[in-house]
Amino acid sequence: MSESQIPAYVDTRKVFHEGAAVSGNLSLKKLELFQEYLSAPVGSVKVELFFRIAESGQRQITGRVAASVQVYCQRCLAPLGIELADDIRLVLLKDEAKAADLEPSFDPLICEGFKLELATVIEEQLILCLPIVSYHSQGECANPLNYQVGSSAIDDNQAKSPFSILKKLKKTD
Repeated sequence: MSESQIPAYVDTRKVFHEGAAVSGNLSLKKLELFQEYLSAPVGSVKVELFFRIAESGQRQITGRVAASVQVYCQRCLAPLGIELADDIRLVLLKDEAKAADLEPSFDPLICEGFKLELATVIEEQLILCLPIVSYHSQGECANPLNYQVGSSAIDDNQAKSPFSILKKLKKTD
């Protein structure tokens, strides 16, 4: 297959029986769902995929995805560059019934037909390897918010307990 560009889809009957390999780059602009997580869809994803039929008869997809992407910092909302990389270990299944029988190191990939869209597989893998929270290192944010505790917050801490009235009632009994 092509070394520089990833095909839109592969025929699952063919790639597994041939033991095909696909490697190349895929533009982030082609990953519409993944773009929602980015501050700018600039760059591409480096992809390596290997298709094989295991001794157990499972149709396995292994490989790696890697990309440099721009996301939003959760502290200052300015763009932040991060590196994403993930190993792919999938088993192609026609339905979820056999998913429980997979080795723990493999994840199921449901494909009911013979056409497997590679951009969708790559996109899902990139979303899964995004960090839960992205932010600049301490002190590197574009607009640091220096919160200060006001005097009213200090006074509130020293305020009487709302149950102090109950103490007075208890003493009068």
